[in-house]
Amino acid sequence: MERRSIARFAVAVSVVLVAALVSGPAPAARPDAGQDGGYGPQDPPRMGWAWTQLTPGGTQVRYATPEDSCPSLVLTVGGQSSTRQMALESRVGRYPTTATLCALRVDRAVTAARIDTSGVGVPVHPDPFGVVPLPDWTQPGAAKRRPGNIAVIGDTGCRIPAAGPMQDCTPPGWPLITVTDSAAVRPVPPDLAVHVGDYLYRTRPSRQPTPLCGAAGLGNNAHTWGCLVTDFFLPAENLLGQAPFVFVRGNHENCGRSGEVWFRYLATTPSTTACAGSSPEDFTPPERIDAGTLGLIVMDTSCASDEGSTCDHGPRLARYTAQFNEINNNLVRGGDNLLLSHTPLWAVHGRTANNNPEWIDELLDDAVRASAAHQLDPRVTTVLSGHVHLYQALAFGTATSARRPPQLTVGASGTTLDPQDWVDGDMVGKDVDGEPLGQLITRREFGYAVLRDLSPGWNVRFFDQTGAVVAGTDCDLGPAQFVGCS
Repeated sequence: MERRSIARFAVAVSVVLVAALVSGPAPAARPDAGQDGGYGPQDPPRMGWAWTQLTPGGTQVRYATPEDSCPSLVLTVGGQSSTRQMALESRVGRYPTTATLCALRVDRAVTAARIDTSGVGVPVHPDPFGVVPLPDWTQPGAAKRRPGNIAVIGDTGCRIPAAGPMQDCTPPGWPLITVTDSAAVRPVPPDLAVHVGDYLYRTRPSRQPTPLCGAAGLGNNAHTWGCLVTDFFLPAENLLGQAPFVFVRGNHENCGRSGEVWFRYLATTPSTTACAGSSPEDFTPPERIDAGTLGLIVMDTSCASDEGSTCDHGPRLARYTAQFNEINNNLVRGGDNLLLSHTPLWAVHGRTANNNPEWIDELLDDAVRASAAHQLDPRVTTVLSGHVHLYQALAFGTATSARRPPQLTVGASGTTLDPQDWVDGDMVGKDVDGEPLGQLITRREFGYAVLRDLSPGWNVRFFDQTGAVVAGTDCDLGPAQFVGCS
């Protein structure tokens, strides 16, 4: 698997270079460099990217391109095809620092969609014919009412700090290709994919340059479309071509880091100004995304308590308390509700000298306690997070003074893993922020999680990068704990 992934990575880079050459003459080198310096003798390869994204307003097809204009989308409803022009969200400034973003909301009755590539002058990824995946639970006569299998990945980018040790950004040093290739097909092709945040870790990309990020002439601006392609779109293209996505904002996407590229391309409401000026949007309101009868409540915790000087620390407790009130009062509805927060509300990430658990974030738990209900609404089935670079299933059970749903942390899909200096069994029964811990299952290896619909409940499993179930992680989700883990 690793040899195939290495070969694919090399081939992928070669393909985009060749495709750029055969798609037409490269534009003249631009001496005006802006913040990144001028391009080198060969301009970066040019390509378009199409994907499907669930938003509060429904299913949306997005397309990012180095071209100035937007293509049409060919839609099929009831066996009849029609063409609609995609809307221009933002125009390319200088590729690959930026790319044109196009978008179109797709009606629930649409059964097939593809980019009309006839007028497109660049290769289109992940499908060369422009075909994009659509939700199969919304279509007429659908046998299911929500996604049957949900692949979950998180903390995927390759870590290149300004100095010191860095990841090898090719497999197996950076396993994202093998993780997402496996997630695209094992145990079955997913109906939905969720990324719980942190896409870019290349603080100094020129230390390991690629044709789109950090190459000669591109400088060290890691917060660009080209680096997002390098760190996510290109290695994850098989998964992007398989399923619609829900994207969660991580702390690496706050405005002091890669917020501009987050808001331009991945935010549910694209923006080119959200991180500009004196009031950057580091506390965007929570949103509800409906995946059929499943509610996904997406919370922006990019500035939670262990984030450093890149955020305004002053208003955090009050802002997050208000957000939990909004979640409990207005966003939670009947049926299953999954709370998606990049930073876990509860996660063990170390132990004290007395062998007691250290948890990752006291601020968010304080905000839950400070909310009007002093807890999460009972209809929140699970909290789904990343941030801690491990896999962890944590639950308090029923013997708690305030309701805490099970917490799943999936932060082991690509970037450097965190150490584990504790034994899970030693932590059970000890307090995590004032409540005794009922269950703890931690695995320190690269992989992804899959939620499988059992209607009315869910099963969860953690898979390693080859697509094999990791022992002890096959569990059903109960109302307050994980059941029958094997």
